[in-house]
Amino acid sequence: MSWGDPKRVRTAVRHKAEHIGYVTTTSYPDRDLAMFPEGSPYSEIVVSDLRERHIALLQRFKEHWLIHCGPTYDTTEGVGELNDAQVMKLAIFALQNCAHASSALVEELKLQVERMLK
Repeated sequence: MSWGDPKRVRTAVRHKAEHIGYVTTTSYPDRDLAMFPEGSPYSEIVVSDLRERHIALLQRFKEHWLIHCGPTYDTTEGVGELNDAQVMKLAIFALQNCAHASSALVEELKLQVERMLK
């Protein structure tokens, strides 16, 4: 990894010992967010199923999280970091509920993220 490269970590998502998908977290350790504070995410979380189909994208920005599922997206009221356990909980939820309408999944993920950030 050279200077300026994003740091990506891909983890298998398991629920009750069953492999149900993947979560990939991306951070930008060398990015100077002061130069582009509003247009650059601080970090990203991608949830995908076993066939590598994207289920959810969560991007942390300076003053909100953007949650994107299919053609639907929304932003949170809260801001802050999510820890690894919280990321895994969100990934499990998204994978278990991926058959729901994207608007419903976005709304539920938004509520969970906002609760976690309080």
